[in-house]
Amino acid sequence: MKRKGRNNQEIPKKKKKKFSKFRFYFFNIVLGVIICLLVAAMAIYAFCTVHTVTVKGNTVYTEEEIKQLVLDDSYSKNTVYAWGKNLIKPKTDIPFVSAIKVKIKGYDKLEIDVTEKKLFGCVLLSDNRMAYFDEDGKVVEVSDRVIENVMQVSGITLDKAKVGSKVGLEKDQLSFMLNLLKILKKYDIAISSLSFDERGHITVVYGSILICVGNDTNVEEKIMRLPHILPNLEGQSGTLHLENWTPDNTDIVFERPKE
Repeated sequence: MKRKGRNNQEIPKKKKKKFSKFRFYFFNIVLGVIICLLVAAMAIYAFCTVHTVTVKGNTVYTEEEIKQLVLDDSYSKNTVYAWGKNLIKPKTDIPFVSAIKVKIKGYDKLEIDVTEKKLFGCVLLSDNRMAYFDEDGKVVEVSDRVIENVMQVSGITLDKAKVGSKVGLEKDQLSFMLNLLKILKKYDIAISSLSFDERGHITVVYGSILICVGNDTNVEEKIMRLPHILPNLEGQSGTLHLENWTPDNTDIVFERPKE
């Protein structure tokens, strides 16, 4: 018999819910994934503690400085966290460094690869900081840190320098200096400093030898002779005069210091 309610209306029977295989399997899959993630997280936390860190590509900073700058929070003691953190939010605020890459080399080992900005030279500023520039004369860093083995320009002090702008030399001076530095690099002549005199002539320092280049006339013809001359002056000190060299006057004088 059908059940009747008030006013003799029939009461509909409740439908039985059908068993859903999709929901069953979906729930179990999700639960399994969550359990696996929890197990993986616990394993990572328990076993992936950083014990060894190697640093490559660094010349400006020591290995310890790079480690402190990159692994800069307590969670970075974990290899997976340190790798993931650098992957998601890489370090971009380290002076003189253009890129940092953290690699996992083992469950407890990290490798930090450092790509440094290319520094072509530097000029002293009036506030005693240094403006470092690239081979195009663009300022890439302003810092009170003195970097070894970066050619320093003397004879000129700049009032200010802005990162991303050309170093504030006069146009002719900048053009002459950059051209000379590129030619020196072309002939594999590593100088430690470069100076301008009041006439805008350039002298460079190679080891214990001063090389007077003079003005920008015949500059490449002057420099291309150095690879043949400098080996004969190894171990000596003095001044090599190139400033008067011309195709018609090919005399090059080496002046030893007076005793």
